[in-house]
Amino acid sequence: MTVAVSRSAPGDLAEGAETTLRRAAAVEAVESLDIRGIEPGLNDLTVEADATVALAADAGEEREAVAAALAERFGVGDVTVESVRSVPPDAGDHAAAPAGVD
Repeated sequence: MTVAVSRSAPGDLAEGAETTLRRAAAVEAVESLDIRGIEPGLNDLTVEADATVALAADAGEEREAVAAALAERFGVGDVTVESVRSVPPDAGDHAAAPAGVD
């Protein structure tokens, strides 16, 4: 994918790209981001990156739908999704059942 990062963004280039991705409605968290290339622009830098993200529950599981959802975020483009995999939720992520309920 490509991610536009403002030249005035706080932090380094990778942090700026991660911040942009995290703001996408389809993204729950950015797990990893590798910068593959940089193209300078007048007000921003366009970063070519490979990323692994945890998707929001409503992001879907079809690669094309996920790519479209990521590309809806301003500054994110040329998205190619290699794979989407389901991960079972951690048992610790759920609240304990109320007393008396099995």
